[in-house]
Amino acid sequence: MATVGSSSIDVNGIVSQLMQVERRPITLLNRNISGITTQLSSFGKLQSSLSAFQDAARTLNRTDTWNAAKGTSGDPASVEVTAGAGAGTGKYAVNVSRLAQSQSLASGSFTDSSAVVGGGSLQITLGTIGTNGVGFTPDATKTPTSITIAAGSTLAQVRDAINSSSAGVSASLVNDASGSRLVMRSRDSGALAGFRIDVTDDDGSNTNASGLSRFAFNPLIATGAGRNMSLSSQGQDAEFTLDGLPLTSKSNQVEGVVDGLTLNLKKVTTSEVALTVETDKTSIRSNVDKFVKAYNDLNKLLQDSTKYDEATKTAGALQGNRTVLTMQSQIRSEMQAMMGTGSLTRLTDAGITFQRDGSLAVDDTKFNSAANTPANLKTLFSNNDASVNANRGIARRLDTLLTGLLGTDGAVSTAQESLKSRQTSIESQRSRIESRLVDIEARLRRQYTNLDATVSGMSSQLAQVQRLG
Repeated sequence: MATVGSSSIDVNGIVSQLMQVERRPITLLNRNISGITTQLSSFGKLQSSLSAFQDAARTLNRTDTWNAAKGTSGDPASVEVTAGAGAGTGKYAVNVSRLAQSQSLASGSFTDSSAVVGGGSLQITLGTIGTNGVGFTPDATKTPTSITIAAGSTLAQVRDAINSSSAGVSASLVNDASGSRLVMRSRDSGALAGFRIDVTDDDGSNTNASGLSRFAFNPLIATGAGRNMSLSSQGQDAEFTLDGLPLTSKSNQVEGVVDGLTLNLKKVTTSEVALTVETDKTSIRSNVDKFVKAYNDLNKLLQDSTKYDEATKTAGALQGNRTVLTMQSQIRSEMQAMMGTGSLTRLTDAGITFQRDGSLAVDDTKFNSAANTPANLKTLFSNNDASVNANRGIARRLDTLLTGLLGTDGAVSTAQESLKSRQTSIESQRSRIESRLVDIEARLRRQYTNLDATVSGMSSQLAQVQRLG
């Protein structure tokens, strides 16, 4: 029994319980929003998986995928071969009689790298040195480079000044029992990469063996008096034969002699080195495997998002979604389509078959047999016939389908925009209800507060009557 004169109404409790009932529509709306958010997340994953599958299909549409070649050398220690795009298969024979090399000069000995040399300037002219290091023809296409050497510079500082320039040569210090030497080498190899060094020496003499002039090198004159550095090696071109044809190269890295091939000449040979260029089946298989994996990943994602799990009684986020089911059907239809041209008409002809779970698997024996003729695989996947769709390669048709699905107005974007629109509408509805609930709660609180006051007043009156009686 309530105490006389006190309120018997729990206003907060009653209002709270009544508001729980009023908020039930909000709970339902929140549940709907959560479901839409889950679907949007699933569509995002699907979009990413479709893009990955399209990338794999586009790789199989590229010509260089099917023209992949690899080169092997019978003596890689002497001649290496690398096959690039467009390299034709075949056999070649290479015989190297001379390797390309850079010009190299060495100075006389200094005590160490801190020995003071002097100052002035070095002028480096690129060109061709004559036979046996005598004579010089400047390269008319190159401008001589002048390098300023500060007064009192050390051997190390001269080296640094040369390396900081764009003269086409590099410098280093070599230490031996007699001290330090400045070594200068042309950055490029070949007969045309020689260089001459003219000196303007602060001591007034530009050709003697003291001061900066110790680095003078003029191939037009005899040793000494302006030819003060020693010619360690003279720039020369590589000389070799390819299938008996005499060839030269300014570099030991030879490109362009055979389309798509790069030769790396490493040693002079005493006999022909056999080179073999053949189809790179490993590269082709790798790209097909990536295509198969991308499809299997997409297939699993589609299955997981549309299935119903009996064990957990849980439906996939996109179960029953017409857009997804149609998409799934369209992709599988293209994968199982028959080619109207070529000796391989289906994926199964190349050993690529569907499994019971809808995934793809590759039969090694059957695929390797098909890969012996890459042109047939190329036709199966990437044949391009604008007039007859049935003659277009499977990967090419998939690319067209996926472009439509993933486009701005495609099925994926349309589904996402529809979900976002529903989400916005429900959020607006929730906001309106939330606003109305604020008013409802205020009204209920006023009503029950007034009722509480009325009951309290009646209780007081009853108490007075009881006292008087």
